[in-house]
Amino acid sequence: MERFLKDLGDQIEKAQIIAKGVDLPLSFIRKPVKVLYCGMGGSAISGDILGTIAQSRSRIHWTVNRTSRLPEWVDSKTIVILSSYSGNTQEVQSIFEQAIARKASFLVVASGGWLAREAEERKIPFFRLPEGYPPRFAIGYGTFALLFLFIRHKWFEVSKNEIEEVLRTVRRFPVAEAKQLAQKLFQKNVSIYGAGLMQPVALRWRTQLAENSKTLAACEAMPEMFHHEIEGWLFPKFKVKRSVAIFFTDKHEPDWLRKKKRVAMQAIQEHGAKVIELKASGEGCLARIFSMVLLGDWTSCELAKLNKVDPMSICIIDRLKKAVKGIS
Repeated sequence: MERFLKDLGDQIEKAQIIAKGVDLPLSFIRKPVKVLYCGMGGSAISGDILGTIAQSRSRIHWTVNRTSRLPEWVDSKTIVILSSYSGNTQEVQSIFEQAIARKASFLVVASGGWLAREAEERKIPFFRLPEGYPPRFAIGYGTFALLFLFIRHKWFEVSKNEIEEVLRTVRRFPVAEAKQLAQKLFQKNVSIYGAGLMQPVALRWRTQLAENSKTLAACEAMPEMFHHEIEGWLFPKFKVKRSVAIFFTDKHEPDWLRKKKRVAMQAIQEHGAKVIELKASGEGCLARIFSMVLLGDWTSCELAKLNKVDPMSICIIDRLKKAVKGIS
């Protein structure tokens, strides 16, 4: 597992080579108005990160789709991205077939499998990712291969300095901090909160704790949680007293958000739960996002050790896949 945790920097560098090998056909619009990113699980989180960056670095409207249906609003001004690391994700295969029928402009991101074969046979733009990774640990390939393509076509504005900074960031491994955090989360009910750039980070933490640590966690966006969830930190009392609330802090948060967050953290503590505030490090948005992504990945694996479980094992997910094998 540790080799996957330490591989993120190399993935980012190799992703640039992958992106250079992909040419979009002339039939693709030069500046898309909309992007629909379709994926599930570990193959979908890159879409959330890229969509968050797009809010301030692109004029493209970005939507992440975690279903098996191609929305009716997909039109000639939309590029559809189909992401499945294995290439065999049932929901993404379904959208592939719908995209073919609708003659949508789309591209495929996969390491092999059914999607890779279909993309190559039909000459559909295709990012072939290196094989041998658990999908959730191929986040560097999935995020940056697309990002470098978008930078090349001037769909996103991201500087060379920001890329260099994120490379430096992900090569500093937060081993000690992850071990301390895992101890605080051990045998606890976990809730995770993030705003802005930290919103996809909160989702990433929740999913990594589930898959790697076999630990249930919840996540919610700020400021949304200020309008309902904060009132739920009273009952059941036994659960609250065994809970930990994680709040992410980003250096560019507005003052009003920071003040509301302080009040929320104080209220949660007053009701008997523990509160942990984690501050993203770095100047650029990529470094700040991935400083927290990396910490979450390491923490989930350290918590797996405390839970005495194999972070690589996904027995129940495999059972679910077998249950529908062969069903169209």
